[in-house]
Amino acid sequence: MSYRELHNSRINKKRKSRGLAAFVKIFITIFWVLFLLLNTWTESIERLIYLHTFGFRWISKPDFLSFLNFNDFTVIHPEFIKIKLGHFIGFAVLDFLLFNLIKRHKYSVCISIAFAFLTEILQLFFGRDGRLYDIMIDSLGVLSVFFILKRLKL
Repeated sequence: MSYRELHNSRINKKRKSRGLAAFVKIFITIFWVLFLLLNTWTESIERLIYLHTFGFRWISKPDFLSFLNFNDFTVIHPEFIKIKLGHFIGFAVLDFLLFNLIKRHKYSVCISIAFAFLTEILQLFFGRDGRLYDIMIDSLGVLSVFFILKRLKL
């Protein structure tokens, strides 16, 4: 085998491994987005957590003013911390996956926060409480990953 053939074979192997790595990154990111959407669409997050069941209920005319409701923020039930921590971690992971895929902080942060807004609005259509403060919690998760990655100079 000549030097040129050996060199071309190495280049082809690198291209294949990069293509496979990109496919895996895309697959994991899509899987995570679908996981977040499942949590958005399910009628009761508590049923999903404890009974491992989910149901869908479509509301064609949701109460959009409830999006601005902050009164229930003070009502802390046993699952409150778990659910809000899930918001924080879920969107932190999304931002990390997006950054790992596209390598641009600005784009990964914008896409993650836009997706957080979309999921909260969609919750209103699925009989759930979409809240502005949940977007703030999601955004804190996104921004924490942003600052950690900046600190690590990635």
